[in-house]
Amino acid sequence: MLRARTLLFSAALAALALVSAAHAQSTDTTTATPVAPPPPAQSSNLQGLWLTTAYPQILVRMGDTINLDLNLQNRGLPPARVEFNIDNLPKGWSWELDGNGRRIGAAMVGPDTNEALQLKLTPAADAQANQTYDFQIVGKTDTQTLNLPIQLFVGAAKPAVVTVTPKLPALRGTPTSAFDFDVDIKNDGPDDQTFNLIADGPDGFQTTFQEQFGQQQLTSVPIKAGETKTLKASVKLPQNITGGQYQVAVQAASPQAHGETPLLLDVTGQPAFDLNAPEGRLSGNATAGKESTFKLTLHNSGTAPATDVKFNATAPTGWKVEFDPKQVPSIDAGQDVDLSINMTPPDNAIAGDYIVALSASGAGAYQSTSYRVTVLTSTLWGVAGLGIIGAAVIVLAAAVTRYGRR
Repeated sequence: MLRARTLLFSAALAALALVSAAHAQSTDTTTATPVAPPPPAQSSNLQGLWLTTAYPQILVRMGDTINLDLNLQNRGLPPARVEFNIDNLPKGWSWELDGNGRRIGAAMVGPDTNEALQLKLTPAADAQANQTYDFQIVGKTDTQTLNLPIQLFVGAAKPAVVTVTPKLPALRGTPTSAFDFDVDIKNDGPDDQTFNLIADGPDGFQTTFQEQFGQQQLTSVPIKAGETKTLKASVKLPQNITGGQYQVAVQAASPQAHGETPLLLDVTGQPAFDLNAPEGRLSGNATAGKESTFKLTLHNSGTAPATDVKFNATAPTGWKVEFDPKQVPSIDAGQDVDLSINMTPPDNAIAGDYIVALSASGAGAYQSTSYRVTVLTSTLWGVAGLGIIGAAVIVLAAAVTRYGRR
């Protein structure tokens, strides 16, 4: 009986093993089922020879350069030689076809290749503006003809324009200041031009033009189309100008275009001194040891008041020099101030000519002059000198009388 049970258990295990193997085989078969790949992409069957352009309808202005980029394309055909021509081109117009920088009349294009071409058109001299022109670019092979229709609208010519623009339109300074303006001149026209440089200002104003970093004075300047050049316009003022605002017009002109801009000069006045004697005689006499008074006049010849005006003198050693008044609070432009100068040479001054330097300064103005003083000795010394001479004569006479008898 035990043997029977053992056989039965063995049979059950064998059956269980068969069921497990069958289930595993079923699972593996389902997972390994392959997915069908997508159908291969069909290659293009497009074949032929084409002449194309990205812009078959264009707008240009009279005087513009007309360049049209073309593309000659071969797809799946044997090498082809293509000759070109232009149909319906207006009378008087000319054309040129370039390939790889060279002028050509035909092009060879191989299988599955492109050739880049450029068509250059020159309108007739009497071409009309605001007109539309239709023509065809024709390419011919031994077996076919390629037609590329083009529509060209020619607008009015771009006018010649020049603009003149200062970097700083106004400067401030004194009559002796340097008024240097940086001015941009731009040729906004379609052609290269040479512009004459002109300045229009008040009488006595002198304006010169130079390159921004050059020294050579210019009367004209060549400027390419679309180019800008920066020049320096230097304005020199007349010496007698008064304070105020002045305007100088800077111009750039050619036969085709004219441009200008105003430059503003804000001139602040400046005092200037003239120190002189009333009659123009800067000399006088003085006696040693005595005070002598001389008259001078200070004139403000500038264009602004002079303030805090002071006077100074440089005299020989031992001299005493004083101004009256010693200083002046203000002197208006064109005004005179009378001065008195008191000079006292020392008692022991030797007779002769001496130079005293006089000066006036104030508010940036300065003037100096030399005053010549002729010193005379005192009359007391003259009497003493005569006494000494007389005594010497008496002594000499007595000696002659006494010793002459012997």
